[in-house]
Order: sequence, then C-alpha cells, then structure tokens
Amino acid sequence: MESLLRVSDDRSEAELQPDMLLPCQLGDGLFGGARLQPEKRLQLAVLEDAILTFERSVGVDGARPRRLLAEVDAWLASDATDWPFAFVTICHTLNIDPDYVRAGLRRRRHPDVATKRRPPLRRDANGTRHQVVVYLTASRRIA
Repeated sequence: MESLLRVSDDRSEAELQPDMLLPCQLGDGLFGGARLQPEKRLQLAVLEDAILTFERSVGVDGARPRRLLAEVDAWLASDATDWPFAFVTICHTLNIDPDYVRAGLRRRRHPDVATKRRPPLRRDANGTRHQVVVYLTASRRIA
C-alpha cells in the first residue's frame, strides 16, 4: 500500500528557508481570544494612544496640541505597510478596516460633533491588559 505523503530525507532544504511572519498570520480572528498576544497588545496600545491623542487635541488651542494632532494625522493618512507599527498594518493585524477608522475620526474633527458627542475616555492599563474605557453618562431629563 503506497502512502500519499512524501517524506523528504533532505532536511537541509527546510532548515534554510527563512522564517517569515505576515501581518495576516498574527491574527486568528478579532483579538484572538481572551488574551491578546504580546505583539497585538503593543499594536493595540499604539492605536489607542493615537486615537486618544487625536480626541484630546481636536479643537484645543496651543502649539503642542497642534503638533500632536499633525503627527497623528500624518500617521493615520499613511498607507505604508513596511513596518509593524504602521497604521494600516496595525488595523489589518487587529482585523479593523483602516478606512472606517479614518472616516470616523474625520467626522469627529468637526467642532460641533467633537464637542457634542465626545464621550469621556480613560485609558486603563494594568500590566496585562490595555483597554480604552468609554463612560457614557445617562442624560437627565428635566420635566
């Protein structure tokens, strides 16, 4: 009975092949389970920091907020995928549509939207998990 699998005795061929990791290989679904891989946690922290910097800098006067907003805008506008912390690479690794994030942040840039709909954000980091906590306050209705 012949085997359908062919086993090669030449192991040097397999040993010489380079180890490569594609961005799509980092993700096994959205966030991959309860705990993120360390690489994904770091990429998520970079994305969170950029979004929080954007939120804090929109509509604020001053040289520092303008500079930070310009840096975040340049990072978000870049389509580079040649390094692991590029915006597009991070979005693809985390299974997030980069154009959707860009469109959402563009809408938040307008002063009327930024002041009316900005929920209070807080970065919660405790060593093993990073998360952005959005506290939505219930609107009180006065009769």
